[in-house]
Amino acid sequence: MSRTTQKCRPRAQRFGVVGLGAVAVLVSTASGAGAATGVVIPLEPGEVVLSALPIGTMDPMADPNTAPVLTPVDVQYGGTITVDLPDELDDSAVEAELAFDDDAGSQTPDVTFSSALANTDPLHLAITGAGTGSIEVTLPADPGFGTDAAILSLAPLGSTLGPAFSYLDPVAYELAFDAAADAAVTVAPELIALSQVPCDISDGIRCAFPTPVTAGSTVGLDLTADSALRELGITDLTGAQVGLQRVDADLAPLGAPVVLTAQVTGSTAGFVVPAGTAAGSYGLVIAQETPSGGISVVAVELTIVAEETPAVVPPAAAPTTTVNAGLISNTGVEVVEAGSNGTVAVATGTGMLLLAGAGGVAVARNRRRPATEGGTCGV
Repeated sequence: MSRTTQKCRPRAQRFGVVGLGAVAVLVSTASGAGAATGVVIPLEPGEVVLSALPIGTMDPMADPNTAPVLTPVDVQYGGTITVDLPDELDDSAVEAELAFDDDAGSQTPDVTFSSALANTDPLHLAITGAGTGSIEVTLPADPGFGTDAAILSLAPLGSTLGPAFSYLDPVAYELAFDAAADAAVTVAPELIALSQVPCDISDGIRCAFPTPVTAGSTVGLDLTADSALRELGITDLTGAQVGLQRVDADLAPLGAPVVLTAQVTGSTAGFVVPAGTAAGSYGLVIAQETPSGGISVVAVELTIVAEETPAVVPPAAAPTTTVNAGLISNTGVEVVEAGSNGTVAVATGTGMLLLAGAGGVAVARNRRRPATEGGTCGV
């Protein structure tokens, strides 16, 4: 008996950053010449990193602090598992490994079967279909280990698209060996295309964005004519989702993104940053389903500044004549109660700081993330 796990291509509304916050950690940032309205973000990444994840349904707008739950694939010893890869991936040189860890006490698997080993090697793993997009792996007989769990990985994989695209190895599935499982199983990982603007996602640094964005203003998105995203089959921004998420000083997400309504017109779109949004650093996520059923996730960080409020200038008080006993003449002075001009001072001071670029200095310092943060950006 065989079973095929259908390629259930999720719809865009079920996609999201998938904690891909763990992968694409929203790493560009605003530096500031001043608060800005009418900002337009060109969706023209210089690099797009492809990955394929064993997740049937993904929600890019989910809380990235909540790891997705992956269910192991039930298989039989001596059976087969076929991995149907996305068309965008080149599997002409692929090899497979099946790693068992029977003590779960080490980062190194105890036994690894590999298709790269000679056919006569007892740990040889037989595969067929390299270069076809459908890799069939013949699983070994029960080796008698102390565990019936293993990790299947396929690598190396490349991209069939242009030079802007690279692939993040490997495709990996957790397997659970069970005599009651089907003898032949087929799985289909989902393609994720990760990018950020304006700098490359693999740079691992925070990159400068031209200006901060003012709360309450409209931000535009432009899928440019030369955008590499068009190679994914994306011809316009129809169906694109936009999420805004608060991040801390280390760009760690603070809760789930808030999905915003995007008004789409062909290759352009616009959304309004909600009025009253607290000032600070935010991750902006633009997620869109590709025609092949994958998902494109573009990330950029915005520095949101508060809406400008009119300065409250206190009315001029009537001049007060002060009689100074020891002076020949009186001195005319304007009486202003202590603190009454605070609003004016704060408004002016804030404006000067923004004009001086201080608003961006706090967030625009280039900083490499510690390796422990994971992902290609530190994602």
